[in-house]
Amino acid sequence: MKMDELKEIVEIIEKAKIDVLKLEKGDFKLYYEKDAIQGLQIKENAKEILTEVDHDNESFEQSIEREASNNTKENLHQITSSMIGAFYSRPNPDDEPFVKVGSKINMQDTVCVLEAMKLLNEIKSDVNGEILEILVEDGQIIEFGQPLFTVKVSE
Repeated sequence: MKMDELKEIVEIIEKAKIDVLKLEKGDFKLYYEKDAIQGLQIKENAKEILTEVDHDNESFEQSIEREASNNTKENLHQITSSMIGAFYSRPNPDDEPFVKVGSKINMQDTVCVLEAMKLLNEIKSDVNGEILEILVEDGQIIEFGQPLFTVKVSE
């Protein structure tokens, strides 16, 4: 499946009145859930989230395990990737990062950018809170649904 096709599917889902999509096309499998995947549900669905991009399964699975255990301890939320791309913490190499550990964020604040097909796509927070953990590194290839940040949600 090409990036254009995947992007188009995500846009259609976001506009539709469905919350979950499971798609299989040959060897390509996609699981998409509009709201951030949390707790044990992410652990159950992790093996269904596949992309054409090679990635380090071990570190991704470790971050899923960490999310499942952390969410039972505190009011934590993970900001996840809505697309495949390269992660960048800052808009330009010379600029300050959008957020750091300890940064207070509000809903719709830009927390990072993902580069896909030479386009920079802003990833925005879907909660108010404080950044507890940055789960990825600059330049790392991110897969769809991968956790990027752990946030302690404020009310």
